[in-house]
Amino acid sequence: MSQETAEGVVLRGVDFSETSRIVTLLTPNRGKLACLAKGARRKNSRLGPVLDTFNRVELIYYWKEGRQVQNLAEASLLDAYTPLKQDLERSAYAGFPLELAYKVAHENEPSRVIYDVLTQGLAGLCAWTGEVRAHACWQVMRLICAAGFAPVMDACVHCGAEVPASPGFSYDGGVTCGRCRADRRLSPAAWAALQALGVAEAACPRVAVPAEVFHVLRFYASRHAETEFKSARVIEEMFGGRWSENSTA
Repeated sequence: MSQETAEGVVLRGVDFSETSRIVTLLTPNRGKLACLAKGARRKNSRLGPVLDTFNRVELIYYWKEGRQVQNLAEASLLDAYTPLKQDLERSAYAGFPLELAYKVAHENEPSRVIYDVLTQGLAGLCAWTGEVRAHACWQVMRLICAAGFAPVMDACVHCGAEVPASPGFSYDGGVTCGRCRADRRLSPAAWAALQALGVAEAACPRVAVPAEVFHVLRFYASRHAETEFKSARVIEEMFGGRWSENSTA
């Protein structure tokens, strides 16, 4: 057993006993890391607020190879992303990239790129003055790319042909031409927004992002991560715009 220090973002937490909690964090070097925080549920525990979901923390834990849940020794707060938590819409939309990071990161596997994308996205959303949905979609697009399943955007994913102004979109790989199979059609506005989001690495572009784009990215991420996203359903219930997987533009 060895003592290690790491930086991490709290992805989720579950109660373990009357006084303890198991928290799962995303770390740059260990990827997804589960730790037992003993005493975190006690009334006056210092650990409880520090280990709140979304928080970026510095932690000291005891690593034992082969153990699924490590023992947390200490944790200190680096960033609580307070502006995000104080705004209902921001916190709801931020739940989607947070859940996506949880689904695509692996245990005990370096995840520096995913970690950097997530922390930059959360910090950016705190200061963002534009449409919240647009920033969330940009974060999701970047996480999709960081996880290694970026959609093909420059030609038909099936045959390589040039795509029209209103192309199709396949959840298996990206845009399609008018002749090849697609899961849905994209409106010109949605296609333009996806292109803008796909090339913007440093910051979210200030472009109009239709609700359609959110749903395209949601179902694309679900197909590749092989899971449904509870956070996306919450967003739909709170802010409307429920789409089925077969909806068209």
